[in-house]
Amino acid sequence: MAKKHQLTTSDHLPYDEFVKLLDGLRKDENYIFELFARLAFCTACRISDVLSIKWCDILKKSAFSITEKKTGKTRRITFNKSVQQKISELYRILGSPNKEQYIFASKRTGKPISVQYVNKQLKRFKFRYGLHINNFSSHTFRKTFGRYVYDTNGHSADSLILLNRILNHSSIQVTKTYIGITQEEINSVFDSIAF
Repeated sequence: MAKKHQLTTSDHLPYDEFVKLLDGLRKDENYIFELFARLAFCTACRISDVLSIKWCDILKKSAFSITEKKTGKTRRITFNKSVQQKISELYRILGSPNKEQYIFASKRTGKPISVQYVNKQLKRFKFRYGLHINNFSSHTFRKTFGRYVYDTNGHSADSLILLNRILNHSSIQVTKTYIGITQEEINSVFDSIAF
């Protein structure tokens, strides 16, 4: 298990496996972690930023701004109607908590739960739901978002440029490495050439 401030390796979760996770969490009535997975994915935020979100930041909102703790940069994130409806639904299911509280608050302290706690739970979910992923951690959802954008936009150069900007990476090469473009994928491009 990773120690505090130690880097944790993570992979992206194939989208069908992400849906499998969401379905499992819903079936088990683990609504708070369902919401965590959904928000971490649809915002593409790092865990430190996801854990700092309060209900009033996102409830019944089509957009919100967040200043990233790691970079100090402010990002504006929009929510489509589907995302807004899912947030509202989970808010109701969770008993309509105080809108001024952190969404992912410790019941004991009222402060955000720890990254270590989240990662421990994710390891449990990996085995409980039989997820096909080697390195599953809180950062997986940000990488899954990146891979989802890349895959749904036909692996285009434009999608890499867009992701580079969304994720605030220093270069396109960093973005390619980040979303896990494999040597096999690169080889398949060359293998597809026919004369």
